[in-house]
Amino acid sequence: MEKIDRRSALGLGAAVFATVAALPRSATAAMYGEDAGAEIVPGIRLVELGTRDSMISAYKSIVMLDLIFAPGAVFPEDTMEHDMVCQCIEGELQIKQGAMEFPVKPGDVYSCGKGTTEQATNAGSEAAVMRVIEMHA
Repeated sequence: MEKIDRRSALGLGAAVFATVAALPRSATAAMYGEDAGAEIVPGIRLVELGTRDSMISAYKSIVMLDLIFAPGAVFPEDTMEHDMVCQCIEGELQIKQGAMEFPVKPGDVYSCGKGTTEQATNAGSEAAVMRVIEMHA
């Protein structure tokens, strides 16, 4: 058996890494399986995380959910039924609120007021997850 020197080991390691990095990746979010939640529009799944009574006097309850966007999925423009706070948990999304448009990346937080319109698009090549906390009056 031949000895492997450092240079050969490094080359072999680089070749293995390049092969693994080139493998196709799943379109599912890392934190969820591909069948998590229920599909609400093509390419977008809703995972309900919980509901609780609100301690904020203006709201009766708080609802938390995740929306999983497949690459290329678009949540069509819709009018918000509740005040809400949204956070990008995974991937990247392009958000359009009325005339304003902005990207959101993991960790970015933004809000939507009841009656405003919003459209969300995953223009990336990987799944994205938007966490939504709705405040129900």
